[in-house]
Amino acid sequence: MERTPIKTDIFQYDATFRAYKEKVNENETGWALNRTFLKSLQDQGLFNRQSPTFLVGDIGCGEGDTIVTFLQDIDFKAGLEIRAMDNNPDFIGNGTDSDKDNLTHHMSPAEENFSKALQSQIIPLKKYRIRYGDISKSDITQVMCTNEEIQQSTNPFDLVYFSHTIYYARQVYQNGKHRLTCVLDSIANDLLSNNGIAILFHTCLQEDTFTGLSYYTRSMTQDLTPSEEEYQTYSIDALVESSCNELELTSYNIPYSFNLYFTENLIKYRDVFKDPSRYNELLESYDALQDFYRMIFTAHRTVDDLYADKSARNLSHYVDNIINLVEKYGCIKLFCCMQVVLGRRASDELKEKVEIAVKACQNKFQ
Repeated sequence: MERTPIKTDIFQYDATFRAYKEKVNENETGWALNRTFLKSLQDQGLFNRQSPTFLVGDIGCGEGDTIVTFLQDIDFKAGLEIRAMDNNPDFIGNGTDSDKDNLTHHMSPAEENFSKALQSQIIPLKKYRIRYGDISKSDITQVMCTNEEIQQSTNPFDLVYFSHTIYYARQVYQNGKHRLTCVLDSIANDLLSNNGIAILFHTCLQEDTFTGLSYYTRSMTQDLTPSEEEYQTYSIDALVESSCNELELTSYNIPYSFNLYFTENLIKYRDVFKDPSRYNELLESYDALQDFYRMIFTAHRTVDDLYADKSARNLSHYVDNIINLVEKYGCIKLFCCMQVVLGRRASDELKEKVEIAVKACQNKFQ
């Protein structure tokens, strides 16, 4: 295959993810859902304490912009400390602390966003810490907590966010348990305080959706219409609910949806997308190139792999499947779920407050 400036032999996560973020409207729904939930808890007095500082974990922080958005317009009277982890050095660099001298090195995107939030006080941020951590294999407690907190079993976290991260713990097993179950067990037992809450956002496996097409293209499902067994096996909302039942943790589900949009170039460049030897033509149009990256992000496969595939999951069929959905709905739909998980020591009072907040979300978004 002729090589072009567009890399076809590797999955370019950074470029494809940024193209995806540019045309997805999750902030209009996920942010509003999160804000409704936190506002309800605020109205019930959960964030009224003057000290200590509220500690927020962001597992899979990416560039750090999502958590900053999520925490805006909430009155955390004691202020905030954010501890973030990710496994992508392009997002977090080598990791850092807010109390270190940051003038001697180039800031990573996450550090830049947290630093700006600290300086502008768009959220009442007092300090932040960024660390490398891989949700599929790292000891999350070791990454997120200090040695003193681990030794004293302080369970310091008030909020822990997983925004489109828990997928990467889906198929890895540890100590005879599903990795996802182990992660939730660690969060509930070691991280969350008595009033601590974990908030997870992820897409769900349904027909005619981003996840349905992605999982089919990656041979996780047998057909574009997933079976009930495939849903129970691969859809993260089902797996989280199953893990919480196994661990006897209190959890709540709040479904919502949002859309991924493409430009008019999606149809105009249909034949080009199918033929990697013509990818130099994509360099002449920013919109066409970004549409290409959005398609590849949905597939989560390399172009070379898709092109060499002799099955109905090959590049040509995949492009047609994308365009068919866009022509049918005007976009690619993403059906999602916000799942709330409480700590092992959650009080009845906290459960009552969370139930009120969950109902406020359900009444507004369903």
